[in-house]
Amino acid sequence: MRQGSRPKRRGRRRRALALLLGLVLALALIELGSWALISTGFLSASVPTYGARAGIAQFWGDLSPAFGVWHPPNVRFEHRKSCFDVVYTSNSFGARDVERRLDSELPRVVVLGDSFVEGYGVELEARMSNVLEHATGVPHLNFGTSGCVGSTHAYALYTGLACRFRHDAVIAGILPENDFDDDVPIPGRYQAYWAGEFPDYELRYSLPDVAQSWYRADTGTPTLCFWERLGDYSYAKNAFEFGYAAFKQWRTHCRVAADVEASRSRFVRYSRAEFQRLRHSYEQLARAASPRPVVLFTIPRLVDFAVHAATGRSPLDDDLTAWADTIANVRFVPLLPLLRRRHTDELAELFLPCDEHWSPAGHRAAAAVLLAEAGDFLGLR
Repeated sequence: MRQGSRPKRRGRRRRALALLLGLVLALALIELGSWALISTGFLSASVPTYGARAGIAQFWGDLSPAFGVWHPPNVRFEHRKSCFDVVYTSNSFGARDVERRLDSELPRVVVLGDSFVEGYGVELEARMSNVLEHATGVPHLNFGTSGCVGSTHAYALYTGLACRFRHDAVIAGILPENDFDDDVPIPGRYQAYWAGEFPDYELRYSLPDVAQSWYRADTGTPTLCFWERLGDYSYAKNAFEFGYAAFKQWRTHCRVAADVEASRSRFVRYSRAEFQRLRHSYEQLARAASPRPVVLFTIPRLVDFAVHAATGRSPLDDDLTAWADTIANVRFVPLLPLLRRRHTDELAELFLPCDEHWSPAGHRAAAAVLLAEAGDFLGLR
């Protein structure tokens, strides 16, 4: 019995070893094939750095008791996708911006918004606020951030941080695609929100303490860290990421065609309660900023352009225009029809090829529209 069991154990070990060798060989072939595809330019995916990235930290997390998600101060973060490789840095106040002083004798503009305004996927000099600063010579202090932020976050960030910087005007971007949803707290996240019914809202926070949030920049999960680090050493991981991004882009284009008929664009589909929360946030922001001018603009995505081209309608822009006309220090700029008019045949070029955020061309286009439509109102011309 014992003698017979030894050959069986040896047989199992040989099979396990053969399986392991086969797996290693398969992974090596996948890595070699990925190297060939990326090196020849067939796939425009990132190239491994083999540990060359230095000083990298998590860039977003629920950090501020006043407004929630923000960046840690004085950190570097390399953000890589198949079509971009950008190093983000934050200043001593946590903004993705050059260092700014609280006081200044020069006129300055505060800029608020989400990942589009922050400059997701583009170099600092390519984003809209920097384009405006270069064109006008007026410093534009960028307080944009990713991380599920909506109109309530914009108000809370302005009153909790941005208003401390001497400034003469405010620009704020609205992304209908997710800003309505981002005004509703995510379970386990620390977020500001409006409790109650319009117009008798009360600003509350979803958790008693910001440290209770699971979304912390100082407590990244090992799994995510491993997956992110794997791209530093593996062509195969980067090829997979590129393929997945390409699939999502293809799926988005398919969805665009379907959404034209379904009218899933949030420029069309929103409730009265959602609009009232949005309106209240910017009424409070305009009151806090008064008498400074406040310019608001909506940010369309490809699906929004498609729906607008098919229907000629943008109810949200109409509602915001009518509302802004009642507030003395507010001007609203609807980018959707204005960009369609200026860039009819090149709308796709306004977005990154592997992502739905603006490309450098998109940032330049948005800056040009804002300067043309609201430059005088902001005192920039």
